[in-house]
Amino acid sequence: MVTASDKQEYFAKELHRMPFAQHLGFQVKEMRQDKVVLEMLIVAEQHTNLLGVVHGGVLMSLADTAMGLACANLGSLPTTIDMNINFIKSIKAVGAIRAVATVLHHGQSTMVAEAEMYSEIGELAAKARGTFFVVGKIEDRD
Repeated sequence: MVTASDKQEYFAKELHRMPFAQHLGFQVKEMRQDKVVLEMLIVAEQHTNLLGVVHGGVLMSLADTAMGLACANLGSLPTTIDMNINFIKSIKAVGAIRAVATVLHHGQSTMVAEAEMYSEIGELAAKARGTFFVVGKIEDRD
């Protein structure tokens, strides 16, 4: 039986196998049955837009990855089929961004998850929702 800490270690390793997640510096901070928390450090020279704040694509990528891991944490192997995001407050190019993701629906063929992205000082910056197609089960993976 896989313990909670074993699961966090497993998904942290899986995250580091994803080149794009590696490039952005995503780190697993917490994995529970009901919640996944990812974090990334902001690098101004890489993660900002022309206004000098964190690019929306960075937030969207963090949300997508966090929601996908939340789905995988429940044993399903997901792929995104739809996603939306509401940008609430810009994030300055310092510190870290934290994504907190939860699964709202866990069906056999689709899942729905949501994620909230927070600035380093805890301000809600964006909220996303995604629909994921279940392509298999985690335990069936080689």
